[in-house]
Amino acid sequence: MGQQQLLLLVLSTVIVGLATVAGIQAFSENQAQASQDALVQRGTSIASDIKGLQGKPTQLGGVDLNDGSGIDNGATTIARAIGLENNPFKAQGAGPGATCVIGYSSPSATIQCSSDDAPQGVQVKYNASSDEVTTDFGSSYSAGSVSSL
Repeated sequence: MGQQQLLLLVLSTVIVGLATVAGIQAFSENQAQASQDALVQRGTSIASDIKGLQGKPTQLGGVDLNDGSGIDNGATTIARAIGLENNPFKAQGAGPGATCVIGYSSPSATIQCSSDDAPQGVQVKYNASSDEVTTDFGSSYSAGSVSSL
């Protein structure tokens, strides 16, 4: 082989290697972003469910977040009312080990979610008195850190 052919072979090998590394890095970044988006979606979905329960009479399975005495075990009652067996619970689609937990402190319900694949945890808070849903991100938000807010 001539020197020109060897140079082209080495150059093409380097270019293919760099493209492969760039593709793997882009895939990893997209996977982390997808996990983060799944956590936000799950937390917001749960907050929406809680907001729907807030407007439903307690005799029909609703909860009154403004009346702290009306919720026996707070977060567990809310979790069961929206159809969750456990609190904390798995956050589907956010990677392995992704969990969320519901916390309650009258008149607010807080959902904190975290995943090994996501760069940050997510906290979604529904305040029943102002009828407002807020989302916050941070490394301190993890599903194990909310026991009873």
